[in-house]
Amino acid sequence: MGQIAGTLAGIVTAFAIVFIILTFGLIIPNDVIRSSIVTDFLSRTDLELKLTIVGTVLYPSSLGGITLGTYVGYGADGATVLMALAWGTGGLVAGLVSREVAQGVLAAIFSVVLGAILVWLLVFFVVTTDYSAIIGGESILILQVVLEGAFYPAIAVVIGGLLGSGISRER
Repeated sequence: MGQIAGTLAGIVTAFAIVFIILTFGLIIPNDVIRSSIVTDFLSRTDLELKLTIVGTVLYPSSLGGITLGTYVGYGADGATVLMALAWGTGGLVAGLVSREVAQGVLAAIFSVVLGAILVWLLVFFVVTTDYSAIIGGESILILQVVLEGAFYPAIAVVIGGLLGSGISRER
C-alpha cells in the first residue's frame, strides 16, 4: 500500500511543483526556468495545453533526438533546473510516503514511468484528432520521445526516493 501511495504522491508533487512555478514564473530567475517557457505557459488558456507545457518541462529528451517541446512546438526544448528540482522533490515525497528503501525507490521510479504514460496520452490527444491512431506511427513516436525524456528524471527521482525512504524508514 505504501508503494502505490508513494507513486501517486510523487507524480502529483512533481507536476504540482512545475505547474505552480510556471504560474508564478515571471518572478522566478531565468536560471531555474527560461522566460520563453513561462510566456508559453501563461499565454495558453486551456488546461490541456498548460499541462502539455508542464510535460515538456518534466520530460526533456536526453538522447540527442527530438524533444517533446520541439515536437509540439512550444514549451521546453531541453533539460531545465526545474525538472531536476521537481523530480527530486517528487522522489523525496514518494520515499517518505513509502517508508522503506526498496519500496521508496520503486515508487519513485514508477512515478516517472506513470507520468510518462500520462504525458504521452495527453500529448497524443492534444496533437491528434484521430483517436483511432493510438497504435499508429505518430503515437509511437510521441511515446518514444516521452520515454527518452524520462532518463534524466529517473536519475533525479531515484536520488530523492533514496533520501526520502532513508529518512522515514523504521529503525
